[in-house]
Amino acid sequence: MIHFMKLVFQNGPLAGMALTIQSGMRIGRGSDNAIAIPETTVSLVHAEITLQPDGRWLVRDLGSTNGTFLDGQRIVSGELRHGAQVAFGANRADCNMPAASQFGRIEVSESILSPRVGAAAAPKAPRQPSATPAADDLTGSIFAQVTYFLKRKLAKGGMGAVYEAEQFGAEGFVKTVAIKTILPQFARHESFVASFVGEAKLVANLVHPNIVQIHHLGRHGDTYFIAMEYIEGISLFAFLSLHRQLGQRVPVEIATYIISRICRGLEYAHARCDEQGNPLGIVHRDLSPNNILINREGEVKITDFGVARARRYLPPDEESLLVGCIEFMSPEQAACGDVDGRSDLFSLGLLYYELLTGIRVFLQQDDALEDAVARIQECEIPNPLSHRPDLPPSVMKTLLQCLARERTARPATAGELAYALESEMYAKGYGPTIVTLAKYVKDLRAAGEG
Repeated sequence: MIHFMKLVFQNGPLAGMALTIQSGMRIGRGSDNAIAIPETTVSLVHAEITLQPDGRWLVRDLGSTNGTFLDGQRIVSGELRHGAQVAFGANRADCNMPAASQFGRIEVSESILSPRVGAAAAPKAPRQPSATPAADDLTGSIFAQVTYFLKRKLAKGGMGAVYEAEQFGAEGFVKTVAIKTILPQFARHESFVASFVGEAKLVANLVHPNIVQIHHLGRHGDTYFIAMEYIEGISLFAFLSLHRQLGQRVPVEIATYIISRICRGLEYAHARCDEQGNPLGIVHRDLSPNNILINREGEVKITDFGVARARRYLPPDEESLLVGCIEFMSPEQAACGDVDGRSDLFSLGLLYYELLTGIRVFLQQDDALEDAVARIQECEIPNPLSHRPDLPPSVMKTLLQCLARERTARPATAGELAYALESEMYAKGYGPTIVTLAKYVKDLRAAGEG
């Protein structure tokens, strides 16, 4: 078995270099790749080369923009042989193995439309010698261009913008999506782009009714974009603003229902594992009114995992960085300490407090960042009853448990918190649903426009 091989680059910034390849090495434009190719046709994370148990060397494209090619054929994955030429974008390299491989021709992997093989999948029969495929069989890889038309700008922040867009397919297919972009001046910063790409990878496989779905990560010119589920509705920030405008309080059962749905989304995200069953350790770290959406059907959605922490995407020095919305941070996050799912539950407690009382506990006005962080770390929570005396004791207990300074005193998991909230809501045998929330929001918006 050949345990190493060499790539001899023929052009590009690595031209003339012979690099020794070992199993599991990634190739890309980012400096954190095992082989970094600083050239524009190479994606930030472009491809990976692995040694299979049967001795074959495989190259696998990791969703690059400009493709990975093997002997001139664009591939999803294929077998490397002695003398074969592989290209990452426009960068070509020859494969050099200590002894010519005994293995045969290039085999393109399963179609990208095929079901993904996971731990629960039935074992496949050994691959038989190639036979002529049936006329109606799909073979190889499918490469299709996706076109988006930007209709209007929905929001713009300091580092990016979000647009309503239309996605076009074959035979007049049109789907409304949201497009999140990086502003051009930030697309040149590798660390920022890495965070943006990391968000797309992190959320791509989070499929839950209470999480905004990511559809696609793309590259346009020198910048990147994310295509995601379009939410026709209202943000929690706008929801709260309408209540202040109208001078009315959010009903306790409506506030509790909204928080319980966010809990269920967090429960799912916090528990996610990778393909090997290892916990991903996802923590959102930026739960705020702007990052919670309510659609017209009354579904509550968590969005913007841009600063979410997951072990596989976390740079070694990121734990020392202060990221997220200051006003909704937990004490441990404000101290740049280690965070877990209970940090999100503290942030959720701050959202619950504001929904119930209309008061933002750690409102940052003219005080310096250091003063705001110090107030969060001290964690002095005003008595909610001083702002809303009619709060039920059970709601008070759950709210203050979320806002405990020590995370060991908070609910252990989002699922545990969701159960407590749902028990409160449905103790009478009935309670709010998505229909209830949809009607409430519709009436609220009508009153705000009146």
